[in-house]
Amino acid sequence: MSAEPWDQLPVYRRIEYELKRYIARHKLKRHDRLPSESQLAAEYGASIGTVRKALNDLEAEKVIYRRHGQGTFVAPRSRRSRILLVSDQEHIYDVLHLDFMNFFLGLLSHANFANLAYEPQIVELEDFLANLEDVSMVYPESAGVIFFRGYSNVLRPAADVLLARDMPFMYYGGNLYPEINSLCSTVCHDEEAIAEMIADYYVKRGFRKAAGIVNSNLITQERSRRFASALARRNMEYREFSEKEELSPIARDFPVFNCFVDFLAVKIIQRLERDCGIRVPDQVAVSGVDNQVFGNWLRPPLTTIDLCHRANGALVMQTFCDFLDGSRRRPFHLDAKLSLLPRESC
Repeated sequence: MSAEPWDQLPVYRRIEYELKRYIARHKLKRHDRLPSESQLAAEYGASIGTVRKALNDLEAEKVIYRRHGQGTFVAPRSRRSRILLVSDQEHIYDVLHLDFMNFFLGLLSHANFANLAYEPQIVELEDFLANLEDVSMVYPESAGVIFFRGYSNVLRPAADVLLARDMPFMYYGGNLYPEINSLCSTVCHDEEAIAEMIADYYVKRGFRKAAGIVNSNLITQERSRRFASALARRNMEYREFSEKEELSPIARDFPVFNCFVDFLAVKIIQRLERDCGIRVPDQVAVSGVDNQVFGNWLRPPLTTIDLCHRANGALVMQTFCDFLDGSRRRPFHLDAKLSLLPRESC
C-alpha cells in the first residue's frame, strides 16, 4: 500500500487491520488470548478509547470476543488472512479454464484441511490490475498473491508495484521463462519432463515419427521445440505443422499427432473424423497436454499429460504459507506434479 492512503485511514481502522495480521502471523487459534487494551494502546501509540473502538468493530465482525474481567480472545470463526489468486484469463469461469478452478479447489481444500492461517481468494484480473497501486487497501486482509500463469502479461507488469509495496507473490505455471526465478518463488511444470514423458510413450507404442500441431499460442510453440529435441534423442522423425494446414496429407505420412494443449487436440480429432473421414485411433493417433475434463469425455478419450492442478494447488498453498510465515527463509522453486494418462486415442 502506498503511504498516503494508509496515513489517511483512521487510527482505529489501522489497528483493526494490524490485529487481523497479528492473529494470522502468530497462527492464533480460537479462544487464544490477545494483548490487553492497555498493551495495544502502548503498542500502537493510541488512546484506550481508540483501541476500544477498533475492538468493538472486530467483535461485530466476529473476529474476536471479550469476557469482562478476563480479556479479549480470538473468536471461534475468526477471519483468516487472504492469499489473492489471479489468473491470466479475463473470464476465469469459462469452461476452457476448469484447470484454474481445479487449482483453486486444491488451494482451498488444503487451507481448510491443514487449518492454515491463510485462505485463497479469487480476484478478477481486470479488478486486480485496476487496483494494483492500492492492493493492500482494496484487499485489506491480503498477505500475498499467487499468479496462475500469465507471466508476461500479468505478473511481469505487476511485479515492480508489488515489490515496492512489500507484497509477497509467487508464480504457478510452465517453466517457460528462465528469468522468473530471480523475481519470485515458483512452482512450475517442467516442460522438458512433459516432452520426455510423451516421447517415451511414443517409443513404447512403437511410433517412429510424429507430427506436432501448433497454433498462435506461445505454449504450443515452446512445447513443440522441446518435443522435437526429445524425439531427436530417440532417433525419431518429427515435423511441426500449423493447425490451419490440411490434415489428410499429414495423416498419410505420420501415425500420430501430438497437440500440445487439450483443446487443440479436440479440434484436431473433430477435423480428422468429420472433415477428413479419418478415424481416431484406428487410422491415426492423437495426444494432448492438460487433462481438461472434456479430454476424458471424448470418444475415444484423449491420451494426455495431466498437469495435476488440484494436487499442485495443495502444494502451492502449503509452500507459500510456509514462506509467508517464515518457515521457508528464501524464495523457493519447486517442480509441479505431472502424470501421463494413456487413453484410447493414442
